[in-house]
Order: sequence, then structure tokens, then C-alpha cells
Amino acid sequence: MKRLILIDGNSLMFRSYYATAYTGNLMKTSTGIYTNALFGFCNMLQKLLEDNIEYAFVAFDAGKQTFRHQQYPEYKGKRAKLPDELRVQIPLIKQYIDIIKVKRLESLDFEGDDLLASVATLEYNDFDEIKIITGDKDLLQLVRGKIKVCLTKKGVGELDEYTENNFVEKMGFSPLQLLDYKGLVGDSSDNLPGIKGIGEKTAIKLINQYDNIEGIYDHIDELKGKTQELFISGKESAYMCKRLATLKKDISLNINDEEYKIGKIDYNELTNFFKTMEFTSFLKKIEKVSMNNKTDNNCEYQEITPNDDLNTILSFDSFIIPEIFGNNYYKGQFLGFSLVNEKGNFFFTKDVILKNPTVKKYLENENYKKKTFDYKSLLVVLKELSINIKNVDYDLLIAAYLINPSFANDDFKKVLDNIEDNDLVYYDNIYGSNTKMSIPEKSIYMKYSVNKCLALRKTYLNIMNKINENELDYLLQVEMDLSKVLGEMEISGLKVDLNHLEKIGQDLSIKAEQVSKEIFAIAKEEFNLNSPKQMGEILFDKLNLPHGKKNKTGFSTNVDVLEKLAKDYEIARKILLYRGYIKLVNTYVNGIKDVTDKNGFIHPLYKQALTNTGRLSSIEPNIQNMPIRTETGQVIREIFISRFDEGMIVSADYSQIELRVLSHMSNDEKMIESFKNGIDFHAQTASEIYEIPLENVTKEQRRTAKAINFGIIYGMSAWGLSETINVSPLEANIYINKYFYTYNEAKECLDKFIKDAKTNGYSQTLYNRRRYITELQSDNANLRNFGERTAMNSPIQGTAADIIKIAMNSVFRKIKEEKLQSLIIAQVHDELVFDCPKNEVDMIERIVKETMESAVKLRVPLKVEVNKGTNWFLAK
Repeated sequence: MKRLILIDGNSLMFRSYYATAYTGNLMKTSTGIYTNALFGFCNMLQKLLEDNIEYAFVAFDAGKQTFRHQQYPEYKGKRAKLPDELRVQIPLIKQYIDIIKVKRLESLDFEGDDLLASVATLEYNDFDEIKIITGDKDLLQLVRGKIKVCLTKKGVGELDEYTENNFVEKMGFSPLQLLDYKGLVGDSSDNLPGIKGIGEKTAIKLINQYDNIEGIYDHIDELKGKTQELFISGKESAYMCKRLATLKKDISLNINDEEYKIGKIDYNELTNFFKTMEFTSFLKKIEKVSMNNKTDNNCEYQEITPNDDLNTILSFDSFIIPEIFGNNYYKGQFLGFSLVNEKGNFFFTKDVILKNPTVKKYLENENYKKKTFDYKSLLVVLKELSINIKNVDYDLLIAAYLINPSFANDDFKKVLDNIEDNDLVYYDNIYGSNTKMSIPEKSIYMKYSVNKCLALRKTYLNIMNKINENELDYLLQVEMDLSKVLGEMEISGLKVDLNHLEKIGQDLSIKAEQVSKEIFAIAKEEFNLNSPKQMGEILFDKLNLPHGKKNKTGFSTNVDVLEKLAKDYEIARKILLYRGYIKLVNTYVNGIKDVTDKNGFIHPLYKQALTNTGRLSSIEPNIQNMPIRTETGQVIREIFISRFDEGMIVSADYSQIELRVLSHMSNDEKMIESFKNGIDFHAQTASEIYEIPLENVTKEQRRTAKAINFGIIYGMSAWGLSETINVSPLEANIYINKYFYTYNEAKECLDKFIKDAKTNGYSQTLYNRRRYITELQSDNANLRNFGERTAMNSPIQGTAADIIKIAMNSVFRKIKEEKLQSLIIAQVHDELVFDCPKNEVDMIERIVKETMESAVKLRVPLKVEVNKGTNWFLAK
């Protein structure tokens, strides 16, 4: 079958952009190029190409002033200005189309729809099927015989096909009558008014009764009352709208049908384009096609057997890469490791590692340096084999992360793509992904591992030169030491009281059920509390609560909307309470059950190279996200207990560390004096803002001052602060001005952070950790403002993250030196959590407090609050 695909370029482009733009979190590359519209567009075309389409054509609008604008100046007059973030992607979309050798066209005189209509009409007899892909219902007028129109649904990932056979069932009239329908009801997207007062039902009824607009006016005397008046007064508008909605089908394009044939794609060019755009998913697909070439290269290696004499091979510094099947290395299957050194390239299976004692002896020998990728995973999998690897002095994952946080990734290939051109294979193309994961033939993963090891060696000097050039050598050592700490934490895990967890889940479910009854009582009917659509209908249609703009699925009932309503409406407060209970049950109670092992422990993995600020994050489960803001949420921490008989959980928390960091970095005398003298800083801020003596500050005033203190270092605007502390923006602005008047050097410091970031392109911590902030160069004011807030906060938050990492290393060393059984079991931003035997609790409290407070030297003292209890909740 000879098929032609016609693509409405503008429609797909807009759909792709707005499918994700509403979240405010637009896709972009590490260099700041926006790519969300491009990605969606590529995704759609890639799927079409995979369907073995031979002929395709893409049409675009070229400009605003087509013949329709000349006939009706208000045409499309209400359309919003094209967002800058989309505008910059248009040339990239066209570049992509050219690379995949698809014919495209645009005209200054006609819209893209007219071009598509003309191609469909002119090529009708030369193709067996013509399919039009669009999000614009205007093109439905073309449906007939061989011509099908597919409307995009849910972004661009799903299509709704209209044919001659199903059109009437879907629309209520025939394709030929679409123009009459538009003439009557108009089209708000094109600013076509139609006949004012005539709705969809009336229009469909009349065009089915009289065939078309002309037929209706031929029988105008048969219309009654108001309807007849509307038609008489709207006659000119109806005919005009029908005329303007009619697509041109006879534009002379001078293109023969073979020019629509998709050309041979240059996959090197396409690969380079996807690399620049950082579209890894597409790169993986291209790579999969040529897997045989990539895995069957000239890499030579030796597979070590259990009986090989390894003394000669294992007598040098080496590069080592662990090979692990599974995304979670703690639970995954360790297959072995590749090793490259002066003697050659080798692969050691797990069986060899276990059976040949020379391997263990070498790995634990401190005289030989080892370099790797993801030291922590190597340490953990070897520890499970009772091997304590020593003298690992380099980790490519950590080094790349320090050079630029966006370079880091769990997949070696993705990290290397940021460093140099390479022929490595993506992890997913070796092992598969999600439910399709499997271990390939041994030779495949061995060769894959050795190739990574060779790349590790090849890039080592280049990366280390960059580390030294950016003065990151100290931070690299901190992170390498931290890998050991985190690896031990992951293996130790946290003990869970499963019986108490079950009880908490039951109690929360009962509370959720009770609150749901109270909500139904206020609403005077039952409805699905988990359906935003039904909830919106109850709150805004039935109860007439104030609401925002209605979207396609109904009124928004997100947390922001409900929190505003909660100030005045009990039902909103109760819905928030209900959602809180349900989230605790689903996310935490059930989530923790799912990841608890047979011994009653969870083993969260700490992502050391993920965040832009240097903060740690954790997964399976996310320990950092344990709820602490509400009393109800805090009960989740009750389930974490000591593994030791009569043992205790000890928690140590840095007090106001970010404010102390700011006082040091700004050298603000008033701040420094306050912290040195042990004055309650939030109370002092309240005293200055409210202009009252320190001893007269109320709890509420202190709470407000606390919000201001932390809001300032996060770059909070007057409007944002007003929302937080429930005052007017004017009053909030007065508070901010007073704050900066009081702490003038802090203001100068924050301004300097922004200025330096604009000059350098990145912010920097005390220890030279960088965060690149491309938003500062954006043409979009909102994004620039976000960039400035980021530039203000990143040096502070990043320095605080560095300090707690340094402290963790120091505490860990001290525990080892004292040969204590106590364990670090969790880190949550500024807090460290320990599991201690009863007889070590007092010693741990002292060691931890002293070590954390002396971890680094600032202009102000660091203060640590230490608490203990039989569970984590009581230790806070």
C-alpha cells in the first residue's frame, strides 16, 4: 500500500510544547537549550517512521499576514504571543525534519493547513491512503475516501482517527458540513465569531435539517422567534466565517509525488543532533539498531578462571569497573568486574573472585591504587563477598559530577557522552529495561565492561586536570571518603518495627475514613474523594466556592487551591487532612512494607551524584522525604528502632546551619555577633523588624521572623513571603527592606552571588562546588528571576551540604578509631541518625556533638543539637 503522511507542523509543535509547559518545568539541555517541544515532535515522527512510512510531508505557518488576515484583520487576533521558550525551538524542529529527510514547506501567503489541504487534494489519485496528523479540527473538512484525519490527544502520544465511515458518529454531521458548522458557531481559537447566540446543538440540528448554511437561509422563514432574529442579524458573519474556515485546495506547489518520499537518513548526523539535544532515549534506539557493530569491536580481553596464577596480573595499580545486573546494586546480581592495568584487559567473574584468594588479597592491599566508576556500588557489592576494597583514589562518576552536576548519571555511557565522543553502549541496550531486563550472554557483558574500563583509563588524566583546574581536589577527596560512609550506611540499613508500622497504617486508614464521612456530611452527598473532577464539581459547582480557571478536565483541586480555600472553608481543610492520611498510608506505610527485607530492615540507597546543590538524596525508600512538618506525619519515624537489645536511636542536627553559613560568607557583623553570643537569631530578627526589645518578642513574631530568615536565603519575593506569613505584599516588602537594612552585609553578599553567577555562568560554594545556572541568561523574566534566586541560595545550601559531608567523614572515622559498634544509619540534610548499643549512647552523644561542631572552622560557631530515644521520632 502506498501511503502518504501529512503532518501539521505548527499543531504538533504547539501540542508538544504545552503538553509539558503547564508544569513550569521545561525540558532543556545542560547548556540551557529548551527542548520540550522538540522532544515531543521527534517522538511523534520517530513513531511514524518506525511504522515503515515511505512518504511524508510537513507543513508550517510562515507568518501572520495570510490572505485570511487581509480579508478579516481580526483573524486569530486573540491568540497569545508565542512563548520565547517555544520560539527558540522552531529552528531545531525544522533542522530535525531536514536531518530525517522529510519534505517540509511553508508559505507567506497561505497557512500550513492550506498547504496540507492542497497536497491531499492534488495527490489523491497517486496514493492508496493519505493520513493527516494534526491537533486542529479545521482539517477534518478534508475527510473523504482515502483521506483520514488523526487528531492528537493527550499531548501528541495518542491519535483519534476520523474517517468517512465514523465521522457522522463522532461529530453529528458529515465532513462536508464542518464548514457550515463553523460558520454558525465560529471558532474561538481563530477568533471567528460565527452567529452570536447560536450554540452547538442548534447548529447541528439545523445543518442536518437543511444541509448547509445556504439551505438554512433559503428556509429562514421556517425558523422561529429568537433563532430567526439571530440568523438574520448574523448572516454576514456566518458566510464570512464559513469562507475563512474553508481551506485552499488548489495551491500550485510544483512537487511531484516522489519528492514526498523520505530520503536515506544519515544516522551519524542524527546521532550528533540527539547528542547535542541530550535525547538519550532516541540515542538508545539508534544504538540498538547497530548493536552488533558496537559490541563486536576490537576490544581484546582475557576471562580469568579460578585456577589462573594472578600474582603477575595483580601487581599493579588498576582501573576496575563492577558489572551489576539491576538498577539497585544492593539488591542486584553482581556478575564480576573488569580490570585494566599494565598487563592487559581482564574480566573476573564472581565465581573467580570468591574462589581465588589472590583477588581478595589484591583488592584489600593498600599499596595498589584502584580507580573506578561509582566507587560506592563497588564497595557495597564487594562487602557482600566479605571483601573490604582499599585505596580507591578516583571515581569518574563523582569527578564528573563535581565538574558539572548535569554530567552525572548512573549509566557510564551517559557520563562519557559529556566528556568525549565514544562508541560505548547504553546499559539498557545490554540488559534491557524495566520488565524486559535480562542477563545477556557472558561475552556481551564482559566486553561491555572492559570497554568501560578502557574508557575510564583513557579519560582519567583529562578529568583530573579539570578537577585540579577548578580547584576541586579537596572536594573530590571528601566525596570519595563519603562513599565509604554511605556504603556502610546502605549495608547497615534501618531496623523497622513492622508490627508498629501495621498499627500506624490501620490507625491512619480509620482516621481517613472518619474524615471522609465528615466531608460527605458537609457536601450532603458521597463522591469519589480521589477524583479531582468529582471534587471540583462538588466544591465549585454545588457549593460555589471561589475557584480558578476551568480546564479541560474541570476545576483544579490541587494543594495550592485547597490551601487557599482552607483559610475560610472547613471542607477544604478536611480534604487536605484526608489526602494527608491517604498519602501517609500509600507512600510511607505501604511503601516501607514493600522495601523491607526478610530481617526487618530497609536499605535506602544514597544518590551521591544527583542534586545540583551537592545535597544527598535517597531512594527505595526516600529517607530524606520522611514527613516531619505535621504531628501525624512524624509518627512514621516511630517505626525506626534500634537493632541492639535496649539500644537507642541518636539524632544530631545542625542548628540554623544555612544562616550561619550566610553570616560567614557575608561577614555580616550583626549576624556574627548574634551567633557568637548564642542569641536566638530568629528572636533577634523579630526584634529588629518589629522594633521591640528582644525580651518582648512573642512566639508568633519569632515564627514570622524565622520564615523571613529562611525566605531571604531562598530568594523569596515579597509576594511569596506574604503568602507564607499571611500578610499583604506591601507589608512583606517592608519586612524585607528592614531585614536588609539590619543585615546590610548579607544583602551585599547575596547580590554578589547573583553578579558572580551572571559573570561566570555558575555559583560556587566555599569549597568550590559549582552549580551552572543557565536561566540567568534567559530572555524570559520568570526564568531569570528563578536563576537569581538559585544564584542566591546555591552557595549557601551547597556549602551547608559540603559541611555535613565533611562532618560525616569525621564522625565515621572517630567511631572506627574508638572501635564502637554504633552505626550511622541515616542522613537527612542537616541531620545525622545513629543506632547505638545502650553502653555507647553517652559516648556517641559526646563524640558526635564535638566532631560535628568542629568539622570546619567558620567565623561563627557551629551548633549541634543531639537527642536520643528508643525510636527515631523520640530522638527528635
